Amino acid sequence: MDYEPLSSKATRSIKALLAVRGETIESLSESTAIPHSTLKRRLRGISSFTIDELSAISLHFGVPAFELLKPPFELASA
Repeated sequence: MDYEPLSSKATRSIKALLAVRGETIESLSESTAIPHSTLKRRLRGISSFTIDELSAISLHFGVPAFELLKPPFELASA
């Protein structure tokens, strides 16, 4: 069994949601009040998302926060 850190799963899921919904990092930043530079670092894998950030992002996308920790292909079918 291959291990993938939860932070990596969240990053992949958020990138997938942005792509599927045709949104930008800028719009996510404005909606969540997470600075653009912070989102860029998180999405590049330089640092991990905090619980509060995941909560804000889940509200933005209208999905439960735990869904962000699943592989992106499961999000697309939900």
